[in-house]
Amino acid sequence: MDIKLSGKTAVVTGAAMGIGREICAGFASNDVKVIGVDIVDMDETGKYIDSMGKGELWTQVTIDLASPESVNAGCKKIMEDFKSVDVLVNNAALYGGLKMTPMDKLGLDEWDKVMAVNVRGTFLMTRELLPALTAAKGHVINFASGAALRGSPGLMHYVASKGAVIGMTRAMATELGAHGITVNAVAPGFVSNEASQKMGGEMFSRYLEMTVGAQAIHEPVEAKDIVGTVLYLASPLADAVTGQLCPVDRGLIKY
Repeated sequence: MDIKLSGKTAVVTGAAMGIGREICAGFASNDVKVIGVDIVDMDETGKYIDSMGKGELWTQVTIDLASPESVNAGCKKIMEDFKSVDVLVNNAALYGGLKMTPMDKLGLDEWDKVMAVNVRGTFLMTRELLPALTAAKGHVINFASGAALRGSPGLMHYVASKGAVIGMTRAMATELGAHGITVNAVAPGFVSNEASQKMGGEMFSRYLEMTVGAQAIHEPVEAKDIVGTVLYLASPLADAVTGQLCPVDRGLIKY
């Protein structure tokens, strides 16, 4: 099925690894120009896309989402080089490097760092690219998390940040609808990848087993499983869908 994405331009934050890398590859496979954004080296993502024979579609821009100055400069470069942006995927987040910490032990610096990237970074990227998104009547896809729906213990800063993304998505959708822009959020479940392994530490296998057992479909969610939902929300097929939260978790959260 042709989802009518060929020739469009997508910006994907958190492009260096995991879900972000798979999203970039998914766009490239549909002949979308992909601008990867991250604070760390993205060469492996570039090589991955090149191995698909789509290397000419890949560009990378280094941006520190915790720095308003870096976001401003990076987005200015994107708009100068590409003029219009059809899709913005706000996927980047502090997650894999976090340690499960009880609320009374959670430091303010750690709290602020998570909020700066996960919440403020999402807001800033969208705000700075708004002229380009408006010109294209584009699509914004924010990344929430199933953790915000479950209230996962030991990760209050992460859970709160992703809850904020859900609220921000609904406010953005209401406000930006006047510009013809759709805004939706994806909420992955517990994804079996390097970031989750790093966060879970020695308990990762146990967390994964418990989560898979609670899902309607008893198979782990992997990064590639998120891509189809993102491509749909980025396409004209979803032009009438906005302000929505889309869990991708094999039936862990059941509305």
